[in-house]
Amino acid sequence: MIDVQNYTKHFISIWEKSSGHFPDFPKQYNTSEKILREAQFDQIQQQMQVLQQKANVRRLKDAKPESVFFPIFRSFLQNVFDFEPEQLNIILSEQFRDVSKDFFYKARAFGPELSPENIYQGLRNVWIMNGLQLMMNIPVEITPSIFAYSMIYPYSDNYLDNTDVSDQEKKEFSKRFNERLHGEKIASLNHTEKQLFYLVSLFEKQYIRQQFPEVFEGLYAIQKGQTDSLKLLNQNGLTDAEIRRICFEKGGASVLADGYLVAGKLTKEKEQALFGYGIYLQLLDDIQDIKEDATAHTITMCSLREKEGMSEFLNRTIHFGRIALKEMRCFESANTNIFLNLMNRSIEAMAIESAGLNEISFSEDYLYELEKFSPLHFDYVRRKKSQSKSQRFALFQKYFEQTKSGSMVNIY
Repeated sequence: MIDVQNYTKHFISIWEKSSGHFPDFPKQYNTSEKILREAQFDQIQQQMQVLQQKANVRRLKDAKPESVFFPIFRSFLQNVFDFEPEQLNIILSEQFRDVSKDFFYKARAFGPELSPENIYQGLRNVWIMNGLQLMMNIPVEITPSIFAYSMIYPYSDNYLDNTDVSDQEKKEFSKRFNERLHGEKIASLNHTEKQLFYLVSLFEKQYIRQQFPEVFEGLYAIQKGQTDSLKLLNQNGLTDAEIRRICFEKGGASVLADGYLVAGKLTKEKEQALFGYGIYLQLLDDIQDIKEDATAHTITMCSLREKEGMSEFLNRTIHFGRIALKEMRCFESANTNIFLNLMNRSIEAMAIESAGLNEISFSEDYLYELEKFSPLHFDYVRRKKSQSKSQRFALFQKYFEQTKSGSMVNIY
């Protein structure tokens, strides 16, 4: 039995002990360095625009798009965001590239109605699970369960976030989906349920319920976390402690489910470590989505904080995350340290960027201090954000637009 309550208590204790003081970040960037990186960013963006011109389509196909795109993408990550060569060797390796393409084409075949943004949403989870495969010495590939779990997010999250769907409909949907996760055979009522119920069948094909009960307990835990999170759509008198518990359980259960779907079996030590990793990612999501959550009247641990409180919250999140990632060192692959350093670098960079993009939620003094550790000026980041929903998504979309094929792959 997965002990979600004890894991939650463990990481709440770490959260309460984590410092709210400004963290020590590894590198500052002066104005001239920022200007140089912004010029490189613009240059790379121009190169991508040139590659999308019709005259270059045939040349790209003949030359294999990845041989053209990935050197540009490597330059972007290394020269603009200072990722280290050994980190880039992992995320830009042939196995990671092949997995990303495999997922993209499978997702398009399974859900042609999904937008590139939806697929990118699922791909982010694929990358997390690929990282876990790497740390567990498991071949990096798209298994039926990895595909199914990563596709659940675009369908279930979008449905639960849809303001046109009533709270009662969402509760009924969650109840029916929970019953299907527990193995009950239920006829789907709509397209979303049809897709989700099929995805559940992929879990059942890879992992027999009687032999891998923890796999399904992990899925139950994330479904419970999502159902409980419906309480956050309006505060309903929830205390800060209750809001924190819901957020921690949802985030922790999410990555714990990742781990079980990757490996089938886990030790208690690894269960706990993955739970903490998931909480850290959930805290980052909450910081990134401050504006969206406020618009949707969704309560999170940071949505009701004043500016000074948000500064302390981001600081505490960074300190908490560093401790949580240390617990992930129980995974003993030769690449574990490199991957964890990559994850910490990525998450902290996104946290800094998120503060810059949500400037009204932070004090001017705090943003002034934090901007010193951003490779780009916050004004520049906001301008790029207004041009594209995500810098990383824009590059992803351009790459896959170049690699489109008329044929569809078979789904499991």
